Order: sequence, then C-alpha cells, then structure tokens
Amino acid sequence: MDYAKALTFITEDPRWKEKIAIGGGVALISILLSFILIGVIGFLIISGYAVRLLQNVRDGKTHPLPEWDAWGDDLVRGFKFLVVSLVWSLPAIIFTIPSTIGGMLTEGGGSAETVGGIIVFCATCLVSLYSLFVALVSPGFTIGFATDERIGSGLQFTKIWNWTQQNIGQVVIAVIVIIVAGIAISLVGSIAGALLCLVGLVVTLPLIMLITTIYQFHIYGQLAYAFPYDGGDRLPVVPPTDWTPDAGDLAVTPAVPETPVQPETPAAPEAEEPSSDATAEGAPESTPDSDETEQPPAAQA
Repeated sequence: MDYAKALTFITEDPRWKEKIAIGGGVALISILLSFILIGVIGFLIISGYAVRLLQNVRDGKTHPLPEWDAWGDDLVRGFKFLVVSLVWSLPAIIFTIPSTIGGMLTEGGGSAETVGGIIVFCATCLVSLYSLFVALVSPGFTIGFATDERIGSGLQFTKIWNWTQQNIGQVVIAVIVIIVAGIAISLVGSIAGALLCLVGLVVTLPLIMLITTIYQFHIYGQLAYAFPYDGGDRLPVVPPTDWTPDAGDLAVTPAVPETPVQPETPAAPEAEEPSSDATAEGAPESTPDSDETEQPPAAQA
C-alpha cells in the first residue's frame, strides 16, 4: 500500500489540471445549490466519478484519474452507490429514533429526565459503535459495488465481512489513514482559503471535498488491487471469451496446406518418369543383344 501515491498520482496525469478544475467546478456548483437539493446531483456525479477512479486503480492503469466524459453514467453510478451506503447506515439511522425520544423525556424533569438521559446515552453509544463498524466495512462494500456496479453486489454482507476479516490489518490502517488525511487536507485548505481573505474558500472548499474523495477512493482501489474481492460479477471469464476469436484465427492456418503449393512438387517427378521409362525400355533391348552374341559361339561349337 502506497498511501502517498494516493495524492501524488494526481500531478502525474498529463491533464490533471483540466480534470481537477472540472471536478472543482462541479463541487462548487453542488455546494452552492445544495440548499435547494439540486446540488445533490453534482455530489452524485462526483461519487460516480470516484468509483471509476477506484476501478482504474484496481485494474492497474497508468493514469487512473478518469476523464469527465460520462456525466450520465456517473450520475447513475453515484445514485446506486448512495443506495448501498444508506442501506449499510440504516441501523445507525434507526438508533437515532430512541435518542430523539430520550431527548424529549429529558425535558419533562423528574424520573422521566433520568430515564431519558439513560436512553440518550445508550442510543449514542450504539450509534457510535455502529458508525465505527460502517467505517470498517466501507472499503469492502465500496469495492464490492465497484465490481459490477450493481446495488446487490454492494450488499453481499457475508462476502464483504469475510473479505474485511481476511484483510483486517490493512483495512484498519487504510481507514485510519483516510481519516487523518481528510483532516489534514481540510486544515490545509481552510488555512489557505483564510489567508486569501476568505475569498479563497470559494476555491479551496470544493477542492477539499474533491481531493479528499479522490484520496479515499484511490486507497480503496489499492486495496482492491492488492487484495482482490471475489464477489459480484467482475470475473465472468471475459478474457477467455475475448481470446476465442484468436483460436478461430488458428483455424485459418490449416488452410495453408490446401493451397496448390504441394501439388506442384509432384509435377517435377512426372516429367522425370518418361526418362526413367526410356532407360527401362532400353534395358530389355540390351538383353536380347547379349543373348544373340551368346548364340554364335554356341553355333560355332
């Protein structure tokens, strides 16, 4: 795992400035329009773009930072991933219900306030513990979803948990690094924006969100590359089917012997056969002569 590479790889791309500028613009528009919920579309597009980044890193591409050339697909991809994330976070959302009820009881005073405080404390503990669990399995269900971009692939609880357990050491380190890196990037961006008389925050805040997302999904891509996930339909034996036409091309090679190259070679022996026959005919003629020469001595005798 190369955690520094998840940040430095950006500038290695020949078109990194254009790609980051476009992504920063999408993030800025999303933040400005988030209060009317239209900005959610931009966030989904960025999320789908990040999934493509994960796939490129997983597949070992030299420049994994994708082009901004699949807006509709990124929107659909981001929406599916949002559904996966919400399903995994659903228990934490459910745990907030008793916390809200407990908060209402604390306002009643007396014993109700005590009971309400206990409920709030227990619900907060449950939410915190489950949030840690979601953070732990987030690499797994993200990688699982990226295999074939199906919602069901991101919800294979048993496979995702087994993959997380098998690689628990690297997963824990990756999650911690992502959290620390996110805090560091936010601090640097906020300080840089403040030094630019707060106007710079218009630029740095969208970049903070974009760079943090890129860093996170690049780490996930490294995990998927180093520790392949066997869920989903990413490995449907596609390479062998793609190579079958090459085997078909081999069927053309047997046609080479069918060419009239070999029939030409017997033509030479056909020309030589008469000469051999002529010599063969000459041989019997010599034998009678030899017989006739033998006859006169017998007559003389």
